[in-house]
Amino acid sequence: MRILMIQPNYHSGGAEIAGNWPSSWVPYVGGALKTAGFTEIRFIDAMCNYIGDVELAIEIKKYQPDVVLCTAITPMIYKSQATLKLVKTVCPEAKAIMGGVHPTYMYREVLGEAPWVDYIIRGEGEEITVNLLKAIANGTDEQERRNILGIAFLEDGKVVATPAHPPIKDLNTLTPDWSLLDWDKYIYTPLNTRVAVPNYSRGCPFRCRFCSQWKFWRKYRSRSPKQFADEIERLVKDHNVGFFILADEEPTINKSRFVALCNELIDRNLGIHWGINTRVTDILRDEKELPLYHKAGLVHVSLGTEASAQLNLNLFRKETTIADNKRAVQLLRDNGILAEVQFIMGLPNETPETIEETYRMARDWKADMTNWNMYTP
Repeated sequence: MRILMIQPNYHSGGAEIAGNWPSSWVPYVGGALKTAGFTEIRFIDAMCNYIGDVELAIEIKKYQPDVVLCTAITPMIYKSQATLKLVKTVCPEAKAIMGGVHPTYMYREVLGEAPWVDYIIRGEGEEITVNLLKAIANGTDEQERRNILGIAFLEDGKVVATPAHPPIKDLNTLTPDWSLLDWDKYIYTPLNTRVAVPNYSRGCPFRCRFCSQWKFWRKYRSRSPKQFADEIERLVKDHNVGFFILADEEPTINKSRFVALCNELIDRNLGIHWGINTRVTDILRDEKELPLYHKAGLVHVSLGTEASAQLNLNLFRKETTIADNKRAVQLLRDNGILAEVQFIMGLPNETPETIEETYRMARDWKADMTNWNMYTP
């Protein structure tokens, strides 16, 4: 069975300023499929390669896939739907499957707008995708699909959603296949080196109001520091990766395990640099460990500061203060780590005056980078 994975040709212009980023879902889902015995897998990165619909249609027709997998975040959703519609135009018998954060929550809307989508993967994709594709390979998916956890589909014009699949219990069982990527394409511009986006942990125990990730992953889990360091070593030695950023919401919540990970990287002396997203409170907690983190290669930390007004921090359930945010930025910079801050703009209670105050506060904190994100209701 021929499987085609497609990253839609969608561009936001945000993170792309720093380079071309590999799609983290591809090696993890693709690796799970290969471990399950599926060997004919191809990945087309239409986003990184700016592949238009005409060229993409030619590639799809040439490959003649039996199954096409596509992903979607919210701003990407219309391009993802159009990509799978193109698949159905070129290869009408192929099964069109969409996964990702947006269709996980909005599967009814997606199936209503794009009835050509055969299945939606809801939530963590590896095990669900394997279960669904086994049924498709056997030709029994239409008979068995109501018993496959974590999917949604149309049946007689009505949306059917099966019960959620449980989270993967042990992340050490993940088997990513990084060879699916064309590594020459993925360069982190500031260091002019190849970049990877691996998973050390998944989920977050906090419940920030604006964030979908804690509900998507549902349960916080992390891999063993040694096993994850093994993966980083393979990325360095097999694919010449020089920088990675963790595709994690909260990699530092378990301090002892994160310290152990840093020590693993120091002991291996891989010469790799890396970045993370994390919480202000963890940086304050780990003030004495920041030199160790930097020694392990950590050079970039993106902080979820989110707001410059305490009212909005409380509204978001961030459990931090404005003074905490400023202090965390200073600690990172004092330890030679680039400090990036995140702000959410466009709340209903905002005015031109509060937006101006946010901008002033961002300047006052003296962060190295500031990222402005639009609030999506």
